[in-house]
Amino acid sequence: MNYYVRYFDSEGVLPTPQDLVEFVSAIPQILMTEELSDAIYKFCEDKTSFPRHFRLPNKNTFIVIKTTASSLDEFKLRGANGGVVPSDVIKDEKEQKRTPADEICPGVYEVNIGFRRAIVNPETHKCSFVEESFVAEMQAQSQRHCYDAVLDYLKNHPDIDPRSQYPSIRSSNFTARLVRE
Repeated sequence: MNYYVRYFDSEGVLPTPQDLVEFVSAIPQILMTEELSDAIYKFCEDKTSFPRHFRLPNKNTFIVIKTTASSLDEFKLRGANGGVVPSDVIKDEKEQKRTPADEICPGVYEVNIGFRRAIVNPETHKCSFVEESFVAEMQAQSQRHCYDAVLDYLKNHPDIDPRSQYPSIRSSNFTARLVRE
């Protein structure tokens, strides 16, 4: 186990608790006391892997992190555990978040969306909300395409206040049923 330490611009990866204490005591702004030295040794012997912030009398702190990295460059490149995420594991974010609504099934859809329409009082300029339903039949490629098209229409309609609230695609207030292909 190695130890990464940082105090402002002073940082390093050290292999032993003794080297760690020597490195910290060599920083001019840190006064090494017996209590601080004991706290560092206690942290190094502890089995937890959480980083530790050591508070100094001048209200500054320095951090010590247990790491498997053997050098400062390796620590900065791969992090505390030296882990690397292979590029084939990283996927396109949209590919990971596929839902049944994204399945391509072109045809005519019957769309029903329940939303909260903002009605503005012209005297006070305050708005109240009224539950409304919008129903349409439309040609689309998927349920998501229906959802996006209906929201685009409602948000850009001149009679609907922009403060109106719309449900998510997964809400029970939105349905898109394939009527015919």
